[in-house]
Amino acid sequence: MTDQAAPALTPAAELRGSARWQQGIRRLFRIVSFVEVVTWIGMLTAMVFKYFINGNAMGVTIFGWAHGLTWLAYLVITTLTAFTFRWKIWVWLTGCVGSGLPFLTWPFEYWMMKSGRLNLK
Repeated sequence: MTDQAAPALTPAAELRGSARWQQGIRRLFRIVSFVEVVTWIGMLTAMVFKYFINGNAMGVTIFGWAHGLTWLAYLVITTLTAFTFRWKIWVWLTGCVGSGLPFLTWPFEYWMMKSGRLNLK
């Protein structure tokens, strides 16, 4: 019988495997998914005001920036979440493509929760 130490995990594997990291990523993914929906609502409402009610473009400017930043944050956090929870590439692509259509980030997040793809491993 030989006493061999277990191979050390790489820093990325250690970080990905910690329960604290997984909880944080899951919480951040859920928050950003919800905020993405809220910014869609704000941007579409501002567009209605701009094009149909009073022609004021200030709301579109404000919510356009907010939505753009939130969308980029969503893509980053979806990629981190896919890496952390080891999603298949088609699941990650579904999340990224769905972010381009209004209100699909929240149903995608719900599907990930219900299918167990956001469970701690």
